[in-house]
Amino acid sequence: MRRFLRIPALLVVGAVLAAPAVNASGKVVTIGTRVAGNSIPWMGQGAAGMRFQCLWFQRDINYAGYVNAVEFAYQSGRPPAAFNNVRVWFCHTNKSALVATFDDNYAGNTPAQVMDKLTLTLSGTGWYDIGIDANKFDYNNRDNLLMEIRWSGDSGRAIYCWRSEGTAARVYAKSHTANTGMVEDKTQYIRLHVGTMVGLEPTSLGRVKALYR
Repeated sequence: MRRFLRIPALLVVGAVLAAPAVNASGKVVTIGTRVAGNSIPWMGQGAAGMRFQCLWFQRDINYAGYVNAVEFAYQSGRPPAAFNNVRVWFCHTNKSALVATFDDNYAGNTPAQVMDKLTLTLSGTGWYDIGIDANKFDYNNRDNLLMEIRWSGDSGRAIYCWRSEGTAARVYAKSHTANTGMVEDKTQYIRLHVGTMVGLEPTSLGRVKALYR
């Protein structure tokens, strides 16, 4: 009598969902011009914590897709510098100028968390890719883009990164729990990687079901 091996359905579905990895495609966007160095938001020797928001306009990004990397440009300082309990969010917003109350800058939208790290270490010089999670925030290329960073605890060293000029485009407080902060006519000189999902190729549940009909 022949015996047939029965494969559990969950394993089969898992095998289908674990599709081959795909490479990211898209656009690398550099926003702003290098004006001066500034230790905000990586003010390790001058603050025990930080809540920071920065605004970039749709016209300067002009590309829809997942924001899979964000890079700061080193200007000066004493790397390596470590920052603890680092969390990062992105949010769509219709704000053209930031206000002192952090939550008001979401403009009714829900921020998407793209990083939660126990320790982030900035070392070397050049561009700092801070290592956000890919496939977490899908930029619509209609609204402006708000980034928020919070950290608490550090190694006592500040990193100065290049900033640019902007009208009420940055707000910060030296506490990760602050509700309000100082609004500045500055913005962050930044590099964003915007494009398709990276990692596993997206496969719909409907496609999986169709394979077993």
